[in-house]
Amino acid sequence: MTVPKQTSHHPARLSVLARKAVLAASLLLPLAAHGAQLVDRIAAVVNDDVITVSELDGRLQQAIQQLTQRMGEENLPPRSELRRQLLDRMILNRIQIQRAEQRGIQVSAQELDEAVNRIAQQNEVPVSRLREALEQRGIDYADYRDRLREQLIRERLTNQSVRAQIHITEEEVESYLARQGTSTSQRYEYNLQHILVAVPEEASPKETEKLEGKAQRLRKQVTEGGEEFGKVAAAESDGQNALDGGELGWFQPGELPGPVTAEIEGVEPGHVSRVVRTPSGFHLFKVTERREKETAKETQVEARHIVLRTGSSQSSEQARALARELKERLEGGADFRRLARQFSEGSSAQEGGSLGWVSRGELAPGLEELLFSLEPGQIGGPVQTQLGIHVAEVLDRREKEIDPENKRKQARQALRTRKTRERMDQWLRELRAQAFVDIRLKNGGSPQGAGQPSGTQGSPGGPLGR
Repeated sequence: MTVPKQTSHHPARLSVLARKAVLAASLLLPLAAHGAQLVDRIAAVVNDDVITVSELDGRLQQAIQQLTQRMGEENLPPRSELRRQLLDRMILNRIQIQRAEQRGIQVSAQELDEAVNRIAQQNEVPVSRLREALEQRGIDYADYRDRLREQLIRERLTNQSVRAQIHITEEEVESYLARQGTSTSQRYEYNLQHILVAVPEEASPKETEKLEGKAQRLRKQVTEGGEEFGKVAAAESDGQNALDGGELGWFQPGELPGPVTAEIEGVEPGHVSRVVRTPSGFHLFKVTERREKETAKETQVEARHIVLRTGSSQSSEQARALARELKERLEGGADFRRLARQFSEGSSAQEGGSLGWVSRGELAPGLEELLFSLEPGQIGGPVQTQLGIHVAEVLDRREKEIDPENKRKQARQALRTRKTRERMDQWLRELRAQAFVDIRLKNGGSPQGAGQPSGTQGSPGGPLGR
């Protein structure tokens, strides 16, 4: 059964004074009296939150279960390496949740119920059977819902912070189509595994050379030493997909950075690329499968909106105040179609504000950013465009095949995918660098003693880099 990737449980936030108390207590932990029994220990402090050792170890057991099912017990990396990788992932997840809280991003109980129902439907089972399947795998259902809520919150955060900020120019489309016309690789798409040796932006030439040496050593492990690629990825990769054995999934050539495409198009399925350099670090790719390129797809949303025009009849402030009032009424259960007919000043008013199914690039940028950041059933706004002030609702979301003859639309989709991945990498690096992180585990093992924070910053690797 397919179950979404789970995120760490998020404890109550701590005040600044409480954080100082936590740090002080963690420094004194090794000095506890022999007769005292510690209830829990701190694995890491993340800004004003803590990740506990018991929380980490509980997640570790589930990660081991999942990796065993994927790769077999004989290919599991050392437990200490898995623990270190998992702690890094939990820290980054925690930072994202904190940022979402700052922005007021939430998921209601109803939205969470709908998400669970969608997962059950995708697996063609009732919710009760989904719950049984989770419990059979040792996953507490309440804990699963908490992690699913955090996953949805992080997705909304990335929609706002990354995906909504991606714009494709006509010049980029023209350049892409020109390159595509001279490439022989466009007929294939590739299923990839990935190992990243991240290079910090401030790395010296000597440090960079050392990291390149590490990447070359890892390549020898899988090409000459016979080690399973997924095992090495899980133990050594700095990529976001490390704990998935480095699995990235299927990519079309236009979705990959140029240096990566140039390398993997010469790699036969089952073989490993040479080391590829990008600004994010040194990369290794294993082409697990190659197939004829399928029809490109795009994300569409079915949406409706209410638009209030500004000008002589009402000021921007008055329109925003009315928009906020309408949003509150809609969230309270008011009929959207009726309010649209009554208040909307757009051409869709008589159709209850319906916009139908829309793709990226078809609406005013501000409204587009809003719609593609919303989940089905969620109401957003107010947001201003040249048309006025909008309140909008997304009714549904789907993936739709792009007409093979529509080359420009295919180009836009490929460029959007590539730029989103690149921007995601940069954004995660920025989040991590801005956070206070004090790692209390030494080499994935026992908590460290007193001293300076062991990991105040880092550079989480994106899937491909720039």
